[in-house]
Amino acid sequence: MQKIINRGKEFLFSSTAKDTYILFIGNMVSAFLGFVFTFFVAKYLSRDDFGTFSAVLNLVVILTSLSDLGITSGLVNFIAKADSEKNETESLKYQKAGLVIKIVIVLSLSIITILFAPQISKLLLSSNNYMLSVWVAIISFALFAPMYFPFVLQAKKKFWQSMVVDNGYYLFRFIALLVFVYIGGLTLTKSFVAVVPAFVMSAIASFYFLGVKFLESKPEKSIYRSLIKFSGWVGVNRIISAISGKLDIQMLVILSNSYITAGYSMASRIASIAIIFTSSFSAVLAPRFASIGDKEKEKKYLVKSTLATVPIIAILLLSFLVIGPFINTFFLDYKDAILLYKLLIISLIPFVLTAPSVTAIIYGMKKTVYIGMYSFFQLIAVFLLNYYFIPIHGYFGPIYTLGITNILLVIYTWVIVIRYYWFQK
Repeated sequence: MQKIINRGKEFLFSSTAKDTYILFIGNMVSAFLGFVFTFFVAKYLSRDDFGTFSAVLNLVVILTSLSDLGITSGLVNFIAKADSEKNETESLKYQKAGLVIKIVIVLSLSIITILFAPQISKLLLSSNNYMLSVWVAIISFALFAPMYFPFVLQAKKKFWQSMVVDNGYYLFRFIALLVFVYIGGLTLTKSFVAVVPAFVMSAIASFYFLGVKFLESKPEKSIYRSLIKFSGWVGVNRIISAISGKLDIQMLVILSNSYITAGYSMASRIASIAIIFTSSFSAVLAPRFASIGDKEKEKKYLVKSTLATVPIIAILLLSFLVIGPFINTFFLDYKDAILLYKLLIISLIPFVLTAPSVTAIIYGMKKTVYIGMYSFFQLIAVFLLNYYFIPIHGYFGPIYTLGITNILLVIYTWVIVIRYYWFQK
């Protein structure tokens, strides 16, 4: 018994656990700021307008994921490795190369979205208001700083600094929203405008923590090639996963209506706590797997990190006790979201279990092709299952789809890592 207690203490106070706590707290603060932001938007907009707002932000998430192309994963891999080898010059070059690639992609996608705004609004947002698509482009660009620099900081194991950059965006977005609420009232357009000051403050904080020395570096073509090569299959996975992961809301808008979309979106936003737990944990595991470089040590770390998912799942299940009072207190018009939330959490539990396996495949095994290839199947499965389930089951349809695809993902990734670490010499 004492041995078990000592092992528990060792895990709870390990560097991995401490970094996970930092990122989790930071992500919880972001989630809280996101919650109060959503609370005010839902409170001062009609349910139909909130449904439109949710569809726009959902499309933003897809676009920002498209702009990543796996570059942030490549940065974590190469920067963590360079820093572990005390190679500051190479670390700075990768920071500069990643920034250049990111800016080019973000600007290109934003311009394309603006040029085809009428068509995108009609096809993906079920609206004739082309300005909705213009706002998708603007918000996607505004998310550039908080969607890039925190990953660089995490690669350098500066976890609390990455937390500040990320939270700075959500804090100033919320402050801007409050100004609109109490000066002239909130409209759909004003809820979008709030991202502008948030982007400015997030960018300032990023350069404060990273400095500008990396801007002076001159990456060789080999730096760009290695970054793009490593990021290739991860990028494919990010793009397809972003599309498949957000097909639920876009397909609900198209196959049902904005009222139903709003109910599902509310439950989905609250259930994102499971994503926060998982992403926080994965972000801590990534630089460690990238810098270990020893199969046996990676195997032991994989076992250790897998055990850490147990308390995460327990906390998610315990949240069932408070979701009812929470919804009834803050969102009276969304009582249907209570059951939806519980079902969403259950469907996301297999996803939590993939955090160690997926991270090991990408950063330990360096087999990004496995993740990239699976994403093609995932996209097809999500589309077909949603297309079948939504007309029959309404906003329960995407939940069934999510549960099935996450179970398949956990089986697929764990078969790969078990075979590699336990059965291959």
